[in-house]
Amino acid sequence: MFQGTIPGPMRSIVRETASGWPSGPVYVPCCGNFTIERSVAGMGFALHSSDVSIYTSAVGRWLTRQPVGIQLREESRDELGWLADSLDDGVGTVATLMLGTRFLASVGREGLWHERVVRSYREQWKAKHAETVERLSGSDIELASYEVEDVRSWLQKVPRDAPVCSFPPFYGGGYEKLYEPLETHFTWDAPEYEPLSDDDVVSVLSAITDRPYWLTASNHDVPELHPYLRGVIKATPRAAPFYVYASQARTRIVAPRQPIDPVKVPRLREGDQLVGPLRLSLLKPGQFNALRSRYLNPKIAPGAANLAVAVKDGGGRLLGVFAMAPSTFTPDEAYVLSDFAVTPTDYPRLSKLIVLAATSAEAQLLCQRAFSRRIRRVATTAFSNNPVSMKYRGLLRLHKRSPSNEDGWKFQLQYQGAMGQHTLAEALEMWAKRWGAPTTKTGV
Repeated sequence: MFQGTIPGPMRSIVRETASGWPSGPVYVPCCGNFTIERSVAGMGFALHSSDVSIYTSAVGRWLTRQPVGIQLREESRDELGWLADSLDDGVGTVATLMLGTRFLASVGREGLWHERVVRSYREQWKAKHAETVERLSGSDIELASYEVEDVRSWLQKVPRDAPVCSFPPFYGGGYEKLYEPLETHFTWDAPEYEPLSDDDVVSVLSAITDRPYWLTASNHDVPELHPYLRGVIKATPRAAPFYVYASQARTRIVAPRQPIDPVKVPRLREGDQLVGPLRLSLLKPGQFNALRSRYLNPKIAPGAANLAVAVKDGGGRLLGVFAMAPSTFTPDEAYVLSDFAVTPTDYPRLSKLIVLAATSAEAQLLCQRAFSRRIRRVATTAFSNNPVSMKYRGLLRLHKRSPSNEDGWKFQLQYQGAMGQHTLAEALEMWAKRWGAPTTKTGV
């Protein structure tokens, strides 16, 4: 119900650790999305929470039966006047803010996607709001108190022998950016405080640990707390690791695990001649994972694909794989998550054939069936130490080049291109003429 970024295993660790704490009050500064409170619900603790964000304060005040105290700004009434009847200074206001985190960032912004998001919420508002109110009303979280106060001053009031559990903001100014759309359109009695810098986060962690019972987690690896490191959590391959520190807790390591299924189809190998016609076959997630692990560069973090497709030649041999997902921001675009060729073969530019197959009319039809929308173009991202990707050169248009945000690469290259402009037969013919020459080997 509440939005959050803490992975499930972290919640299990919190509950396991809290089972060894003495009964009585537990203090939760920087309570954010009430992940900790939800994790220890029903364990008999009197939970005292604090935070400074508009979203958290609305929920916290409602859970402690305080007036929420949040109103729509006058300057936002022209665009968002249809929200006014939902603001009841209680659960209705909380539901409004929760739904607002999903669409308010699009209010007043140009672009078809943003316009559709706002229009969709406005047209379905009564049903969505009523559903959210109903779900909130069934919440089992109970708070003994909630205060709108900065963590640095609030911690000074916490008894030294009471357990403290907190996940401070992982980046300086993180909450301010996250809830900026809410602050833009709503007014409330916001507290005055200085946003936490990265150095402040580390100092807050130190203040939390100055007591007999405590637990905290961060994606900051804090050298001073290494003696208290109780776990490292990396829920998905692309997720930042969480470092779990506690006064007393079992040691845990959580790592991503992907299902692997066997792929029994024969593959094109050295000495084999590629023959037409090309064919496309759908892959199960486990089969795609197996092939990706075998052929894709291990430095590229895997992602979950909505559609994974094997490209085969006329002899039924596997040539390569491509995987697609619907674009988040462009309705008629498919995003190519992965595309790779099998190796080793006699065809050094076989990967270009996989790209041509991924942009074919047949692949377009598969995407449209899988995503239930019209698909007219594709986009993808390449990481390279060269300013262009030789695989996509001549096939897709380089849209943007920027410094890489992934270790081991110099450039992050954004490519776009049309989809459905050629068939698989035309793709094979084009590739054979331009890039399909096999490597010539001479015997000794």
